[in-house]
Amino acid sequence: MGLHELLSLKDKIALVTGASRGLGQGFAAALAEAGAHLSIVSRHRDELTDTAERVKGYGREVLSLQVDVTREADVREMVAKTVERYGHIDILVNNAATERRNIPPEETSLESWSFVIDTNLNGPFLCAREVGKVMIPRKRGKIINIASMSGMIINRYFHGGSYDVSKSAVVGLTKALAVEWAKHNVNVIAVAPGYYGTAPNQKWFEANPEIRQRVIDMIPLNRLGKIEELAALVTVLASDVSNYMTGSTVVIDGGYTLW
Repeated sequence: MGLHELLSLKDKIALVTGASRGLGQGFAAALAEAGAHLSIVSRHRDELTDTAERVKGYGREVLSLQVDVTREADVREMVAKTVERYGHIDILVNNAATERRNIPPEETSLESWSFVIDTNLNGPFLCAREVGKVMIPRKRGKIINIASMSGMIINRYFHGGSYDVSKSAVVGLTKALAVEWAKHNVNVIAVAPGYYGTAPNQKWFEANPEIRQRVIDMIPLNRLGKIEELAALVTVLASDVSNYMTGSTVVIDGGYTLW
């Protein structure tokens, strides 16, 4: 099989959570460009319109679903509707997450802590569990969990806490599922991005220009990452190129964690 065939996702079925904007939208568009048909989900279905149009622009089918990944019933329905539409699921991109709560641990309420852990860890677990039930009988599948470099380190200039712990746990979840499902030929891989030019990041940095420059100075490549760069990596990991990878966490952070 040639490189073109290895990289192709022609007629594969991909499910992307948190697909309404930013990284999730970029992942959906890149997977569609590589040939996949999509199920895209968000807490707010009406916010999926732009992503759906991008997928259709590549001539692919798209199913838009309103899903709260922390609710078991929603996740089960998401998987059932995707299978009803397409027959199976080849790829899951576990992207849905909540943003960092930049609060000192001693000021963090249990409610705030629990919300972050529930969204960033329990949500990906539920999605992987239910999609895994579809992939295991077919003896094939790729699950890509979106972790963070914050799962490896504690970022300077920001308060560590629930976000860092949740992303560290996603790395652990990836390893655990990879071991459990290797015998079923289901690959589970994590991606650990650094700082990217997403809307929330840009907004925060605009309000805190001095910290922005300090952060940039700590990145050897001296810039924020581009969503298209991360989306391209996810697409490669979703392809047959990664068939001998499982349990790995791929860091893509411009070199930030090298210091």
